[in-house]
Amino acid sequence: MHPLFVALMLMLWGSLAATDAGAMIHSAPVIIKGQEIRPITRYPLPMYRVFRTDPVSGKAVIIPFQIDEINEWGDYVLPEGGSVTAKTGTGMFDVQDELSFMGDDVGPAKSPTDWSSYGKPSVVFEIRLAFRGKSTSGDPVGAVYVGIYFQNAPKLSERSYVSFDRPKAEVLTSRYRYSFDQKNWLVSRQVDMLRKGPKPDSPTEFVPLWASSTFYMRADLKYFLTVEANHRSIDSMLEAYKTGPIRSIIRISFHYTFLKLNFELGMYTEVSFFSNAVYLPTVLYNPLDGKKNLNTGSGFYYGMALVDNPRDLKLESNMPPYKKSGILDFFASQKAESLYWISASAPDRMLYMEISPSDLMRKRGAVPMLYSEPVVGSAVVDRNAGQPAELGQGPVNMALYFDMTKFNEGEHAMAFRLFFENVNDERRLQAFKSLGDWVITATRMTQ
Repeated sequence: MHPLFVALMLMLWGSLAATDAGAMIHSAPVIIKGQEIRPITRYPLPMYRVFRTDPVSGKAVIIPFQIDEINEWGDYVLPEGGSVTAKTGTGMFDVQDELSFMGDDVGPAKSPTDWSSYGKPSVVFEIRLAFRGKSTSGDPVGAVYVGIYFQNAPKLSERSYVSFDRPKAEVLTSRYRYSFDQKNWLVSRQVDMLRKGPKPDSPTEFVPLWASSTFYMRADLKYFLTVEANHRSIDSMLEAYKTGPIRSIIRISFHYTFLKLNFELGMYTEVSFFSNAVYLPTVLYNPLDGKKNLNTGSGFYYGMALVDNPRDLKLESNMPPYKKSGILDFFASQKAESLYWISASAPDRMLYMEISPSDLMRKRGAVPMLYSEPVVGSAVVDRNAGQPAELGQGPVNMALYFDMTKFNEGEHAMAFRLFFENVNDERRLQAFKSLGDWVITATRMTQ
C-alpha cells in the first residue's frame, strides 16, 4: 500500500476517533443556511473560526468547519476544474451561503471560559442545536461557538473528514470509498466500506458494498414511439469541484437528446460527499405530461448491484414495494409520505437512504417504490452488458422505481440523502431518521 495512502487513512481514522470520544448529539453532518443564522453573516470568510467547549476545563477547542458560497443564481462557487462559477462569490458569508460541521464535533451548550490557546475572538456567536422530537435520554442540547476575528485569527483545525482524488475519480472518507464511473459521472463504478480490524495495529480493509449503479428510463408515448435510455445514453462530465475539511462538492453536467424527437435536455447536479453521507439535491425534468402522453409501463429507476444478496440483509423501509403499473392503478389510492426511507444492515455495517419528494410529486402519487431481487450482485452486474433494461433484466438487485405516468410536465425536485456507517448501531440509525427534528438558533454572546 502506498505510504501516502496509509498516512491519509491514519489521519481520517484519527479524526473519527477524536470526534467520537466527545460526541454529544449525532454523527451526521450539520448544514446551516446563512439565512437561518443571519446575525452571524456579513463578515469576510477568513475571519471565521468555529469552536466547541471542553465540558471539563471550559476551554475553547477549535473544530473543522466549512463555509460554502452560493452565488446569486443558486450555484455553488466551485474553484477547481475550470467552472464558470469559480469567480462568482463575494468572499463574504452571505445569507444564501452554507456553514457546515460534523455533529460529532458539537459540544455542550456552555460558553467557553478559557480562550488562552487561540485568543478571544472580537465577536462570538453561539449556535445552539436543540432536539424537539421524542428522545429516550431527555432532550439533548448542544452548541458550537463561531468566533469572528478582526485580526490575528488562529490557524484552522488541521483535521479533515473527506478527500477527493480527481485523477482516480475517488472520494475517500473514514467510512467509505466512492469511485465514480468516469465514462458517466452520474453513476458509481464501485463503492466500498472501510473497516478497521479489532486491534489497534490491525490494517484497514475495503469491504465492497456494491459493484456498480445505473439508471433506466422507458417512455412509451401514446400513438408514437417508445424511448429507452440508461446512463450510457447520456453524455456527462465532471465540470468543477471543491474539497474542504467537511465535504467535497462535485458538479456534474449532462446532456441527452431524445432520438426522433426535437428535444434536447441539458442539466447539471451538485453532489456533496461527507465523512458518512452523500447528499444529492435532484431535479428531474419531464418534457411531457405523463398522464396525457405516456402509456402504462413508462417508468424510471435508479439501482445498484449490491454485493450481498438483499435477502441476507436486514431491510426495513416505508416505501411501497415495486409493482408493474396497470390500468387499475387509477382506482388505487395510497397516502403519500413526506419522507421515504430504507435501511440495510449487516453485522458490521449499515446503510440508510432517504428521499423527500416535492409536494407536487406527492399530490400526483409520483413516489418511490422499492425493488429487491434475492440474488447476489455478481449474478446481475453484467446482465445485458450496459444496454437499457427493465427491472429483472438490468444490472441491479435493488432499485428505486418511479411511475412516469404520474409525473406532470416540468421540473420535479427531490432531496436524496445516503448515509454509510461501518458499525451496526441502532442509535445512529434513529439519529439519521430524526435529523429534521433539530432546531437551530444563533445568539451573540456578551463580551
